[in-house]
Amino acid sequence: MSERQQQLLAAIEAAFRGVELGGGVSLHQTVAIDDYAGPEAERSAWDADERHDWRRLVADPELARISGVGGLSFYDAVGLRFHLPAYLSLAVIDWEAKASDDVLGCLLYHLTSLSEYNCGRFAIFSAEQRRCVADALTFIRDEHDPWLYRADIDRAIAEFWLVEP
Repeated sequence: MSERQQQLLAAIEAAFRGVELGGGVSLHQTVAIDDYAGPEAERSAWDADERHDWRRLVADPELARISGVGGLSFYDAVGLRFHLPAYLSLAVIDWEAKASDDVLGCLLYHLTSLSEYNCGRFAIFSAEQRRCVADALTFIRDEHDPWLYRADIDRAIAEFWLVEP
């Protein structure tokens, strides 16, 4: 692992230290929401999910698997703030892995699409957390070279992620 990756992972850890899910939408709950499974299934999924330490999700293969159905589109603000550092860490640690491709695509879409919906979910992020997202996007741009998203990454960083909340 490069020094840049280690520094970015340390920054993610510091920026999101102590963030818990609380009553936010959980990982498997996003699948239940996407599947229109209903409140009972959503609650059951939430009950079984990690709610206290997002770092436990980084090594969980379910995190990478749940990106096409469920995932980033279905988190509320609190759920997104809890899960995003795990997704960012996965993108930094293993950005070349096949499983990371789906995660990277979803991350880039949601973190660069500055819709009212997304910006509303990002509103609870601290300045340190926003800076961390900007740094992760820069890493992804530089290391993964997502040419399709390059202009969107630069615009999102300049117009949102580095703007004080």
